[in-house]
Amino acid sequence: MTRLSAFALGAALCASLTAPAVAQDVVDAVERDRRGDIVVEGDRIVDGEEVGRLGRDITPRPSTSQDPLARFQRPICPGVWGLSPENAQLVIDRMYDNAERAGVDINEDPECGANVWVIFVDDPQETFQQLRDENAFLVRGLDYWKRKAVTEQEGPVLAWNVIGIYNEEGMPVASPSETAAAATDARALGDGIPGNTVTTMSRTRTAIRQDIELSVMLVQRSAIAGLDAVALGDYATMRTLAQTRPPRRENAYDTVLTLFDEDDVSPPDRLTDFDLAYLQSLYSSREDRPSRMALRNVDELMEIEARAEE
Repeated sequence: MTRLSAFALGAALCASLTAPAVAQDVVDAVERDRRGDIVVEGDRIVDGEEVGRLGRDITPRPSTSQDPLARFQRPICPGVWGLSPENAQLVIDRMYDNAERAGVDINEDPECGANVWVIFVDDPQETFQQLRDENAFLVRGLDYWKRKAVTEQEGPVLAWNVIGIYNEEGMPVASPSETAAAATDARALGDGIPGNTVTTMSRTRTAIRQDIELSVMLVQRSAIAGLDAVALGDYATMRTLAQTRPPRRENAYDTVLTLFDEDDVSPPDRLTDFDLAYLQSLYSSREDRPSRMALRNVDELMEIEARAEE
């Protein structure tokens, strides 16, 4: 199911990439009680504290600990630009395989409109600036501060997510800054302060959810020499299906997010047990769970994956 775009960002890269290996089936060894908790039997083989430290390292801090983590609610549809059609398809197929393993809904329509873009260009920073100048649809949903945060990213990859805020019924909700501005106007006019009317908000459930509407990743062509389609697809999976960043410190566990780290002599070029468990944890939990309570079972999911591989 190839989804390629003809918009002009530069000449297509025709480098030959290695065909991907067949994605491993994930053995479902998860037992859930009526509350949805995960039960793992046997000796612990994963350090939960170290896993939590890595999870915090790669997850940008939300505005408050009460805000939920962003994720896709609609089925994903990846699109690749800047590779030959054959190699682009390999990356797309790999991303679909990964999404299914992680429990992310996929759009199987061959003509679906891409909401995940992986774009290979000569200069990601220059391309991003061009997109900003043209107010292209790929950046139209980013406010000033989010655009600024993209330009501050270092390395050969720029990635961002366009996020919409909704209530539990799926109705759009104003962002905190928009709500504050509206409240100021309402006070000036003597009107009531606007808000999001909910009936089920609690300590374990927020009043909102944060939906990733569009994910984009720009990759510098010169940085992919020696990488195959599986590596590119796996890295793109972690940067686009969740709001993540490369780790900023040394950690006890590996992640494919270090793929372009110049200081890492031999970074993993495949999704690690941690990576897969991170995505599975994100997408199996409630979409309105506060971020302070999210990703608490990544270590258990890693243990399940490790035991399945034994």
